[in-house]
Formats: sequence, structure tokens, C-alpha cells
Amino acid sequence: MSTTTAADSTGDHVEPHIRLATPLDFDELADVALRAFIEDPVMNYFGSVKKILEIDTDVKESADRRQFYVFLLRACHYVGGRITVAVDKPEGAAKERVLAAALWLPPRKRLAAWMLPTMLKSGMFSVLKGWGWTGFVESVEKTMHHIFKSKGVKTSPDDSWYLQLAFSDPPQQGKGFMSRLVREQFAHAPDDIYTLEATTAKSRDQYAHFGFGDTTAVPLGKGKVDSRGVATVGELATGIECWAMVKVSISSIRGPNADR
Repeated sequence: MSTTTAADSTGDHVEPHIRLATPLDFDELADVALRAFIEDPVMNYFGSVKKILEIDTDVKESADRRQFYVFLLRACHYVGGRITVAVDKPEGAAKERVLAAALWLPPRKRLAAWMLPTMLKSGMFSVLKGWGWTGFVESVEKTMHHIFKSKGVKTSPDDSWYLQLAFSDPPQQGKGFMSRLVREQFAHAPDDIYTLEATTAKSRDQYAHFGFGDTTAVPLGKGKVDSRGVATVGELATGIECWAMVKVSISSIRGPNADR
């Protein structure tokens, strides 16, 4: 698997490959994320949508959600995260196109409330004023600590690589690009712990295939949203679930100072 940092400047076709993203990629990455998560129940819930968004007609709501992905990309970049992309270049195209991406936060590299300048640069306040993301993070953190304790892991969830966001452009889904991105990251840090939240049952099962286990459901929005994450009331307001997942190594369970 090739990993590059620069695009071919000619019009020649370039096969799909993995490289590190740069801030110059962020606009296209936000566009792809918007398309990929347009029906995602967790994104719908925290975006307080009244209906499934249609990008071409729900212009303001789609722009607001796109800005949220810009915020995540910038925040990941500013705290020292690792953003990898699968790209190719069709014959005759002027530049590469993004097929899929993964945003990884390294151990002890998280966006914290006290990091006000970083939050401002990332565009937090304009984006999150309508999002209940803080409550979600706190709920998942408690779940992760419980999983680590029950698994016998000697470190904190903050010592893990955290998959902040992963997505494929809808026309590229099912072509193996996400698998390539995940396995590239595992090769980058093979002995480390990994954590994530799967936002759909399909993604939960896909991550289980990559070795993520100890799956714990985190209920969200009961009495407020339906199974799609869309606001409703009454019997349809069943709420949604996401799943906290962990991938650990034997050395993580034994502890960093254990005899080898």
C-alpha cells in the first residue's frame, strides 16, 4: 500500500492510494463527510433535525452540518491528530479526489474545554451552539472507562488512539477503502489501544471485523427522536443507539511495565 503526501500534477490516471491529508484537503473532506453522514442517526440527533436532510434543498441546515465537519477536521489538525485519506485521480482530472478518510486522535491528544484559542481557530462556538455534543462526549467517556476497567486495561481511554470520524463518499462505499485506512493506521501504531463510537449497526459490525470488541450500547434521545435520529414524540420516539468499542493488545492488558 502506497502512502504519499503530494498529488500528481499531470492529467494521468492515478490509482487509489493512502496519504496524509493537509488543510488544503479540508473543504473537499467536509463535502464528502456531509454526503456520507447525511442520514446518520447520531448526526441527525445532535443536529436537531426535523427531517432527513436533502443537500440540494435544505441548504442552510446542510451548510451548518458541513461546518461541523470543518470544525472536527480543524480541531483534529490543531491538536496533532493524524488525518489519512484514500484518493485517486481519474483520467483527465486536474487533481485528486477524496474517496474516504479517517480522523485519528493520538494518545493524550484531545480537544479540551480549556483550549480556548484552539477551539476558536477550529470554529467551535459558531458550530456547537445548537449541538449537544458535550453531553454525548461525557456519556461515552464514562462508558469507555467502564470497558477499560472490566477488560483489565491498565491505562485510561485517553491513552488510546481515538477514531474521531471515518467516512467514505457514498459512491465509493463497499470498495474496501475504509478497510485500507484502518489497516494503515494499525500498521502505523500496531501495539496501541484504539477506541471509537460506531453510529450505526452496520458500522459496528464492520469495526468488529477489524478487531474492535467489548461493544457497549450507549442509548441516546429516547422520548425525543425516532430510530433515524429525527425529532418526534410519542410511540415513535424510541431513541437511537451508538456503540462504544475498544481494540486492545495483550501488552495493554498487562501494562506498560510488565515483563515481556
